[in-house]
Amino acid sequence: MISSFIVIRNSVVYCLLSLLFGCLNTEKLELNPIPEISSIDSSQVTIQNISNLKFTEYVLSDISKTKVRDWQKFNELMGIIEEVHLGNLSFLNNDKVILDSFFTDLKNEIPESIKSTSILVRLTVIETLFLKLEGMISLKSTEKDNLLQSIKDILVSHSNLILQLNKKFEKESQKIKKPN
Repeated sequence: MISSFIVIRNSVVYCLLSLLFGCLNTEKLELNPIPEISSIDSSQVTIQNISNLKFTEYVLSDISKTKVRDWQKFNELMGIIEEVHLGNLSFLNNDKVILDSFFTDLKNEIPESIKSTSILVRLTVIETLFLKLEGMISLKSTEKDNLLQSIKDILVSHSNLILQLNKKFEKESQKIKKPN
């Protein structure tokens, strides 16, 4: 019994000494640092970054230009898209209420000759993508690639809206006679 007591006592003393000397070791282990997420300020997006984005860009046809000429909010949207092309995202730094009211007005003031489901859907996509971009900018921890992808998504969706407007008015301008 005494020999088992001695073995247990020696084991406990050994564990305590190992723990004590292990804690006194002043060498610091070098840990792999966690890589920092490179954040980007929206002002760091340049016209060069945006011009490097690859997508098909459509322009308004002559017929479409005449049809949307009086739609003021659409013309404002075209100006905003032009600013995005230039890397100016200051429109998104304003209050979110302004962004929401702009897109509400854009959809509410759409002329009857233009109003169709396909156009309204594309306007909703553009609105959603602008809100997504605004959220990314407000995070301040967005990676540049994600920000550029979001900008590209907006430009592509705008181009799709233009394409849809062109198709709509081209189809309406065709005078096809149906056989009797």
